[in-house]
Amino acid sequence: MKASTLKTFTSVHTWTGLGAGMALFIAFYAGAITIFFHELESWEVYGAHSQVAQSVDDAQQLVDRVITEDPAAAAEFRLYPTQEGHPENVVYWYERHEDGSFEEHRYRMSDSGALDTRKSNEHLPNFIYRLHYTAGLPSSFGLYVLGIICLLYGVALVTGLLIFLPKFLKDLLIVRSGKNKKQFWRDAHNVVGVISLPWHFMFAWSSAILAIGIFFIAPFQLLVFEDDLLELFGSELGIIEAAEPSGEAGALISVPEILAAAKREIPTITTTQIRYYNAGDANGSIAVYGTIDEGTLSPNAVVTMAATSGEVIAVSNPESATVGATIYQGLISLHFVSYGGFTAKWANFFLGLAGAFLFYSGNILWIETRRKRRSSEQPATGRFLARLNSGVCIGCMAGISAAFLASRVAAELVNRPEIIEITYFGVFLASIAWCFMRPVAAGTRDLLYATAALTVAIPVFDALYTGMPLWTSLARGHWALFTVDALAVAGAVVFWWLGRAVERRAYNGDVNSVWAQPLPQSAVAAP
Repeated sequence: MKASTLKTFTSVHTWTGLGAGMALFIAFYAGAITIFFHELESWEVYGAHSQVAQSVDDAQQLVDRVITEDPAAAAEFRLYPTQEGHPENVVYWYERHEDGSFEEHRYRMSDSGALDTRKSNEHLPNFIYRLHYTAGLPSSFGLYVLGIICLLYGVALVTGLLIFLPKFLKDLLIVRSGKNKKQFWRDAHNVVGVISLPWHFMFAWSSAILAIGIFFIAPFQLLVFEDDLLELFGSELGIIEAAEPSGEAGALISVPEILAAAKREIPTITTTQIRYYNAGDANGSIAVYGTIDEGTLSPNAVVTMAATSGEVIAVSNPESATVGATIYQGLISLHFVSYGGFTAKWANFFLGLAGAFLFYSGNILWIETRRKRRSSEQPATGRFLARLNSGVCIGCMAGISAAFLASRVAAELVNRPEIIEITYFGVFLASIAWCFMRPVAAGTRDLLYATAALTVAIPVFDALYTGMPLWTSLARGHWALFTVDALAVAGAVVFWWLGRAVERRAYNGDVNSVWAQPLPQSAVAAP
């Protein structure tokens, strides 16, 4: 490859990476956590509700109560039946306001059999998931911004591969540690990137499709298919538009009948969600969402039926899907890790953390490349990016750990799920401000120590809130609780070790580096 061509690819890789890196760090770090969304929901409700499993009959009673006591919900609501890790039946419906915003309503049956309409404090998994697809930007446009960033991410991947190819065999899996920190960060960045390259290509593609795919589909919807695209392909994807309400009353079939109808169509389906459209109307419909035995890449299945008769309208079964539907559903399955059980989840969890490291290390590499080795006055752009990189990336990790703590406090004291978001953004913004108030090394070190302290506090708060320390949850088999606490302890150790490494480099490394910090006078030996 010509030197000029390589230089062009390097420039494109650098600037697309810088433009996308910090937002993608947040997306990947939060995304790694939300791979265990279901388990995180179980963690959050420990001690908050009864752990006695409810029945299908209880689910029917809940649906009847919701329609009777909140008729507005009948237009569209969702029933999440009891399942492992979620002993209660729960109904959600989302009320749309005139300004376009949505208000979530959540209903359960209390122990006395009454409808529990209290605002729920269970907010942490949804909030971290929102961080994953918006990087903390407002939801109204954050999804689209992140979709564009994912396109830049794809460009950075392609150019990075082209840069590395000439030295592929020579430098593959080599990490050279030592005094040359630029070489270390380059090697670490390249090794992580090469190992996880297919995974990154999949995520760049799937993220862009999920976030801004509507803009690619719109011309076909409006110009080619004349607004009939959903009608043509919707059933293959499990998407059926609800019929207009007739205005005539129609009795709903029961939850047991719904589940039985779904089983007749797909015997191996395990129902995870039932969506009701125009419940109580003669034209009402029901969609049963679930998973089949994981013998295919995409285990997601949907059975749509009439709400009054149970007559099946459409079936989306991955075992008999068309090629197009299989590719689309497979892409979603790969992105959300709904295949392969816990083996795939753990593999993707660590790949997600490695992806976050890839973006952080890319920015470190840029700083190392541009710093002056024989000048105490480093470029202002390098110092600025070093502060911003530490503030955003470490601040995100500190904020998420603080949000875990806030979820326990919110459930016990203030009865306000908003405190979780306030806590995250407060810690996140304070971290950025702190990095700009302190020398680069000192601010980075302080944040890593603070993140370690916040993270190790998670199992402490859990022990106080649930009455089960780490060893007790392990002995009793409360795996969601134990896993969160064990990972928190491991994470705290890593953050503390990184803080010590930054401190050692600040005092013992290159004195002209942006990461250098003179020893305090009290530590300097007297002559």
